[in-house]
Amino acid sequence: MHALLSPMTDLPEQEWANAVQAAPQACRELVAGLARAHCAPLAQLFYNSMLGHPQAARFLNHDIVHRRLQASMERWICEVLAHPTSDPAAIVALQRHVGEVHARIQLPIHLVARGARVLKQALFEQLDAACGHDDPLHRQAIAYISELLDMALELMTEAFLRNSQRGARNDEAYRLFSLGQNMSVERERQRSVLLEWGQELMFSLHRVPRPGVLPRLGSSEFGLWFHHKAATLFEGAPEMEQIRECIERVDATVLPRLAQAELPADQAASLVLALQQELDNLKFFLSGLFEHQLEVENGRDALTRLLNRRFLPSVLNREIALSNSQGKRFALLLLDVDHFKQVNDEHGHDAGDLVLQQAAALLLNGVRNGDFVFRYGGEEMLVMLVEVDAESSLRIAENLRQRFADHEFQIGQGRRIELTVSIGVALYDHHPDPQYLIRRADQAMYLAKNNGRNRVWLAAEQADD
Repeated sequence: MHALLSPMTDLPEQEWANAVQAAPQACRELVAGLARAHCAPLAQLFYNSMLGHPQAARFLNHDIVHRRLQASMERWICEVLAHPTSDPAAIVALQRHVGEVHARIQLPIHLVARGARVLKQALFEQLDAACGHDDPLHRQAIAYISELLDMALELMTEAFLRNSQRGARNDEAYRLFSLGQNMSVERERQRSVLLEWGQELMFSLHRVPRPGVLPRLGSSEFGLWFHHKAATLFEGAPEMEQIRECIERVDATVLPRLAQAELPADQAASLVLALQQELDNLKFFLSGLFEHQLEVENGRDALTRLLNRRFLPSVLNREIALSNSQGKRFALLLLDVDHFKQVNDEHGHDAGDLVLQQAAALLLNGVRNGDFVFRYGGEEMLVMLVEVDAESSLRIAENLRQRFADHEFQIGQGRRIELTVSIGVALYDHHPDPQYLIRRADQAMYLAKNNGRNRVWLAAEQADD
């Protein structure tokens, strides 16, 4: 296939354009016609193949496919095969978006690959019916279909893995937060075991005779923690590589030279100084590592003390799983403080911070213990109400709106102001993508603002996305 001859440094957009341009015009038109004519049965076949796998029941069912996903899949087939030259950048972005959605709903990538394999075979069968095997277009169209679908799946997989890894790290962070692990205590513990290893090494150096093998840092309590636990907790942090390099220098260079039996005193002193410098570097990098992680593991917004938005996907996925297994619905409330910019402009950002702190307290006192309250961004806050229906979620939202309307916000120096909120409410309707529910709550909130503010607006449940 022609695109395989392209340099590996090509951008995906350019690779896509090259693959399309390399195919003859007649080949592109043949494949585009097949895609447009058969997109509906092809989409149905794609999902039937996925639903035939026992793992698919956790993510999909025939009702969701029929009401929400069938039309989207038909559009995807036409975008990839019928309009591949319209905008390569947009097509590449679409594949990545699809991969991100699959990661959010935790749909196994092998199920997508299964559907793509069946889709490709069905297209080949349609191609067989459209032109004979002896037609040169037949071979060209097979190569063209294979390349476009393979590139699309490659882009999806790349985005899926990237977002899955990020989600896994967030899930682990949320788990540790929920368990109440004290990262400050862990930091001091690791500083202590690092100090103990240094002291043990100094004792070994002063023994007579000096041991031929010194205790390795990589095999110490600290080294074991770093390689097995820190690698999970702090994956991706820049300090991880710096600490790893320090450990390698100590074990591979400093310790073997210190263990030499006939080492002159001046060289030994120089090596001990080098070792101390490496340990000082380790302490510095370790402090930076924990400082970054403490911000995350604390789990709360520094200003409002509400839950960190980073944990929202983890909480949402858990509530979706509970709702699907137990049949109990939940709702999202997205709140925006009306005319908040005027508070900052007229009274200063310190006054705005005071307003947000009081707003957070009003929300926490106005919901139940089992509900979740997040700082969503700026003056927006998000409430997740568990085990509610439309009536009860609206009642709680209206109660929160009234609490804000009745409250006098203190903004310092004895000053008080009155503020209102606009609230969008979206009830979970079994769409597998949590971002879809957030988007519905966001749209409802903007409708509340556009229709006069200081009101609650319930998002309509839609038949499809």
